[in-house]
Amino acid sequence: MLIFSVAFAHSESWQNPLAEDTRLFGRTVFYILAILMLPLTNLLRHIFLRLNETMPLLKNASLKRVVKIRYTLTVTVSMLMMLVIGSFGATIFYLGDGFRTLHILTGIAGLGVFLYRPKLDEYQQILDSLTKNEND
Repeated sequence: MLIFSVAFAHSESWQNPLAEDTRLFGRTVFYILAILMLPLTNLLRHIFLRLNETMPLLKNASLKRVVKIRYTLTVTVSMLMMLVIGSFGATIFYLGDGFRTLHILTGIAGLGVFLYRPKLDEYQQILDSLTKNEND
């Protein structure tokens, strides 16, 4: 999605410029939100991972299926938050800002996608923790 938005911005002229002071305010707000969303995503991801490990299983629930669903939800929330950061770049570009802001905000979102990608060791840790809790 991030790559598509940048490619589309380079291929089409679809800007609807606003006044410079309005764009400057919007750009500042989007940068602040993007900077705040990265650590917030990290915190939410940490909380989700700990909840994934400690929440009890329902009776008659398949352990691997539950772990897969929980971890998928964790990754999905992380990726959606990064998509929001990328949409900030597309929005401010649409409002008349330059390619630099689009590329910076998309790059920040891409960095977040890399940092919060699915990791096998996190999945395995959740599985091991729930297996241990189930056996206790």
